[in-house]
Amino acid sequence: MKKTLINICGIAALSGIILTFGSCKSKEEKIAEAIELIKQEKVAEALAIYEQLEEVQDTILLNRLGEVYAKGKGVEQDSTKALDFFEKSANLGNPNAQHIMGFAYDFGKGKAKDLKKAFEWYQKAAEQDLPAGLYRLGICYIEGYGVDKNPDKAIELFKKAVEKGHVRAMFELGWAYTQGNGVVVDMEEGIKYYQMAADKNDMYALYNLGCFYSKGQGVEKDEKKAFEYWLKAAELGHDGAQYSVAYDYEYGIGTEKDGKKAVEWYLKAVNQGNVSAMCNLGYMYEKGDGVEQNWGKAAEMYKMAAEKGDAQAQHNLGWCYYHGKGVEKNLKEAAKWWQKAADQGNESARKWLNTMALRNELY
Repeated sequence: MKKTLINICGIAALSGIILTFGSCKSKEEKIAEAIELIKQEKVAEALAIYEQLEEVQDTILLNRLGEVYAKGKGVEQDSTKALDFFEKSANLGNPNAQHIMGFAYDFGKGKAKDLKKAFEWYQKAAEQDLPAGLYRLGICYIEGYGVDKNPDKAIELFKKAVEKGHVRAMFELGWAYTQGNGVVVDMEEGIKYYQMAADKNDMYALYNLGCFYSKGQGVEKDEKKAFEYWLKAAELGHDGAQYSVAYDYEYGIGTEKDGKKAVEWYLKAVNQGNVSAMCNLGYMYEKGDGVEQNWGKAAEMYKMAAEKGDAQAQHNLGWCYYHGKGVEKNLKEAAKWWQKAADQGNESARKWLNTMALRNELY
């Protein structure tokens, strides 16, 4: 019987006939073929093979199919289907899928937010020494997500993750030791971990190191080093670092003064929604530093920041309305924005309101 089957398969292959009953290849071979087809981005063919199979327990194929639906690569993006595949893989013990399930419950991505379930999945992944699982489980313990707070356990997990090269765990230990989050403050130890993460181009660690060198906190003050760390973080897209680089270029701190570069970096930060950068870019337009003076642009930047609650921008916008700079003169608007700034403790705004009162300009 076996010999006859082989002959049928051979004849079919020679004749170009496709056998639909799937007897020529073993289940394992079909799974391997489906995985290879996904690699070749032939997703529809891979799915056709998968749908013919029963009770697939191959976690590699399940994970690949989950990724396909998660990214919408070759199929319509479908987070529900993606999680279905990941959950099957996770239940079969795949640590990467277990971490994904933890993340889904942790942040309510495709599943109802459930921190206890998130903890349970992270724990399963961590038990298999998955670096991301160790890290996320550490976060659960240090923040008390789905479990009682246990800083000692969190630090232990972070250190295990660091040993496996997990960059965010390096950052988390840097934060813990410099801020006293779960441990006694130890600036030297914290900066050591931040440096480890910075060496892996973690923009948050680079930014924080820049702050420490700028203030001389835990290290000898060095504005040139601060600028260098911020520049690296800025190039990686950190908006706070982009603001800091722009500020240093504006005032020549740790680097040569360069108004044009200051404007470029402020604009990058503004495009990421950095409120302080909006206000400072407005000032660059106001004084014509690094860019042609433009009161309209200045007022526009001040308004963007003012509407987001920046007190200095509110003060500056009030000044624009009072003097009709970049906007039509409007005493009512001037008073409104100065009042908002004064309510946040801006002393200059309070003085301008008093001046308006003395001039009988308040409505």
